[in-house]
Amino acid sequence: MAKTWVGIQIGAISFIDEGVEAVLDILQEKAGVNALLISALSWSYGNTGRAAYGFPDHGVAEPDNLQGGAFWKVNPAYYEGTTHRHFDAPDPLYKGFDTLADVIPAARKRGMQVYTYYCETSSSGIRHIWQPGFHQFLDRDHWGRVATRPSLLNPGYRTWWNSVIDDWFSNHELTGMLWGIERHSPLMDLFRGDSTTGFDQYFVAEARARGIDVQRALEGYRKIDAFLAGVRAGDRPRDGVFVTLLRHLLHNPEVLMWEKMWLDAHRSMYHEVAGMIRFSDPKHEVGFGIWQVINTYNPYLRAQYDQADYGVSADFLKPVLYNTPAGARFANFADSWHKSILADATPDGAYNALATILGLNDYLAPRNEAAMAGFKPEYVRDWTANLIADTGGRSKVYPGIGVGVGDGGKSKAITPDEVSAATHAAFDGGAHGVLISRNYSEAELAGLAAVGDVIKARGLW
Repeated sequence: MAKTWVGIQIGAISFIDEGVEAVLDILQEKAGVNALLISALSWSYGNTGRAAYGFPDHGVAEPDNLQGGAFWKVNPAYYEGTTHRHFDAPDPLYKGFDTLADVIPAARKRGMQVYTYYCETSSSGIRHIWQPGFHQFLDRDHWGRVATRPSLLNPGYRTWWNSVIDDWFSNHELTGMLWGIERHSPLMDLFRGDSTTGFDQYFVAEARARGIDVQRALEGYRKIDAFLAGVRAGDRPRDGVFVTLLRHLLHNPEVLMWEKMWLDAHRSMYHEVAGMIRFSDPKHEVGFGIWQVINTYNPYLRAQYDQADYGVSADFLKPVLYNTPAGARFANFADSWHKSILADATPDGAYNALATILGLNDYLAPRNEAAMAGFKPEYVRDWTANLIADTGGRSKVYPGIGVGVGDGGKSKAITPDEVSAATHAAFDGGAHGVLISRNYSEAELAGLAAVGDVIKARGLW
């Protein structure tokens, strides 16, 4: 087993399909894994289901039709303060299996650390429709419609999460928890043409407490929504798209005031989670997973999330640095902005401008080659070093190495050589360990072995 920290994200389905002891054997023997990050509560294929983009060389090669929810036996005594008490995963595949009680003792016998992992995904397509009563947590959009994602200021939602964390750490021998930071503010949802969150009664009350004119803020968001919908349909104002967008923001300053309020709510949510993790024992480790859209692709989100802030609460950080599919993903992101706020530019112009602004020029290929080129491994090295510097060494950094995650379209293949180069680059950047990502159910065994080979080559096994 590795002497340095080597973690892997894994869902219950892998233990069900392959067996607990067999999976642990593979992880330790091939990659030296000494830390499991278990997705014990999820509704997301990417975090807990079988592979989303083609099946690897292990496990069951057929869709699991994930519904999702709790993959452990919920202890009702810890949910007296919340009305949301019934959220077991209804999936037939998971019946009779407790991903915490059935895995943690086996892992601990092998000297492995165990964490729970939850990623509050930004996707509006993931819906908790199999969980009776979850609708009470749902936010509202800028038109007053019920949203598909929970409200960050809903006290019931926060109480429920505190109950979940209390249940986990009171009843299971956990080392800590990784909380994935992956949400969009309402303006960013409009930029990508998606539904928004952040306008329910709790946000409205907070806005009034801050002296924000609620009606003017709503009118501003609605104007920008209508404007960008027109841009995507082909409208081009005489003053240009970007200038007109700036005019909307200048004439509706309440929008940016609301954006700051939403950001404060998000930050307070994950800092509150950190406090709850340490409630039963200050030694419990708090980890934050930092979405690649935040740390790499989106300049607005880069501005929103000052990396120094993570070090206030986190013992460790997982920056998502999946360099192989990054070429395709960044090109897709640039294309989405080219269809909206950067519509004045050519496709190449939008791509090149974003690459320059974000400091990516040394790592990527021209737009028409991006998908099959990926990002150079030096990107992993430099982004790791930057995060360590920005947090002043207060948090350990375990870069997320893309061993199994792919892209829904045309994308560079994740080969053992790609995995090896990224893993070496992470340690070259000063990483304190690595986190094999996105999920064991997506990873080829040769990719796991490539991580293990690097660990051995660097004398860390």
